[in-house]
Amino acid sequence: MTNRIKTVQTPRLIMIDCKNGDRIADIVSEILNFCSYNTCIDDFSLNTDFIIETPRFKGERPENIIADTILFDSADYKEPAEEFRSRVTSYENAMQLYGEDNEDIITYSSENYGADVACRNKSEKNGIAAFDIIGNGILSRVNIINGKYSVDEVLACTGVLLATGLPLASIINYFEG
Repeated sequence: MTNRIKTVQTPRLIMIDCKNGDRIADIVSEILNFCSYNTCIDDFSLNTDFIIETPRFKGERPENIIADTILFDSADYKEPAEEFRSRVTSYENAMQLYGEDNEDIITYSSENYGADVACRNKSEKNGIAAFDIIGNGILSRVNIINGKYSVDEVLACTGVLLATGLPLASIINYFEG
């Protein structure tokens, strides 16, 4: 399946700085690879579509990298996040840091329907967690078998990938696969 976003000549940086950031970075990379993008984690030396950086990485960012999307969950990134084209955080964090003036932030939440990416109708039966996910005005059902992903992981990854321009259908296809 190919759902490529417009190809760019310069790699796009996705910064993941949140709880379980390494796991989220791995999932985001897997989904982008699933959608035919070349990715790498914590390595600026490779020629790739997306570079995913985690806080533990101490490499110096080359000037030719586009600061595309940041996922953050603390006030420590409020100011540095301004350099990124898209910013993603939990709805609760956005309200705490920015209040009602958070329209430039993509938010996610498993508890609040006011988030840009939210879930509804969570249920669990026979080892399958299922919920409706809404993002970009589209509602889709997600089934997670045997706890492979948490609801919050799915929502955070979805927020990041929607921010980069990936269609919700492609993201859902990965989680369903």
